[in-house]
Amino acid sequence: MNAKKLIALLLAAVLCLSFAACGGNDEPETTTEAPVADSTEAVDATEAPSEVESTEAASEVESTEAATEEATEEATEAVSEEETEAAAKKPEGTAAIVEYFNTAVNKVKTDAKSVKQNHVTNYLAKSPTLPSAIGGIYKILGEDKWLDGMLVDNSHGSATYTGADIDAKFPVEGESWASKLTAADVKSATCTEKDGVYTITVVAKADAKSDSVKHGQGHCPKAFNVVLPGVINDNIPGIATGIVGLSTVDYPMGKAVITVDAETGNVKTAEYDVQWTINFDKIGAAIPLGTRSSYVVTF
Repeated sequence: MNAKKLIALLLAAVLCLSFAACGGNDEPETTTEAPVADSTEAVDATEAPSEVESTEAASEVESTEAATEEATEEATEAVSEEETEAAAKKPEGTAAIVEYFNTAVNKVKTDAKSVKQNHVTNYLAKSPTLPSAIGGIYKILGEDKWLDGMLVDNSHGSATYTGADIDAKFPVEGESWASKLTAADVKSATCTEKDGVYTITVVAKADAKSDSVKHGQGHCPKAFNVVLPGVINDNIPGIATGIVGLSTVDYPMGKAVITVDAETGNVKTAEYDVQWTINFDKIGAAIPLGTRSSYVVTF
């Protein structure tokens, strides 16, 4: 986002108002009487081939059944191993999901061929808190609809980034990394899988008001494009400081949803939504803002 332009826009609005006033079968047993001594050899000669053939046939059946069972077991084990291996790749638990998220989005900065920005849209997160003295002027101007319209007008549409422009524009802007989140920085982290694609959703914890937080600090500033208090205060003209004072900024919400190719670990799409509030405590003003951004990544 063009932070300086947005800040100038908001300051102008605040100043204007101030001046005016985010199995087998059992075979039946055959009983045969013992032959007399002199006929034993004849019986043996007659029956022996049958018994041998029967034994060989049974052996062949048993051998075939054993081979079939072995093949079935091997096939079952192979499928089981494949399923286990696939399941092992999917991150489980907050810490593992956050680590996977970091690896995937940081890879965009180093390996992506291009990042297509679908949009970066600024919006009013909720009604601002304003001094009663200027509430009447805000109402006359159109209240939230007026301010939200100004923010949307300062949004950005489609653009494609390559090379150094990816670092400059893909979250976090101007950094060589896209996330430094830890498990302690998030309220929740989930991962689902469908057709070989992971969908990872990470929601960062809220950050309290600060006049000095930087990228890589706190919670939301570790993974989202946020306007930093230092940038705001560096751009407040001296005459405005005398009227509104210096600002503090808090980040009540940051949510990122990425889709990742499970086989390669490459990000396919990324959606970000972060909310941030500019506070001018001197005049009792708080302006809750938000920024939604959407990207398609090509490796």
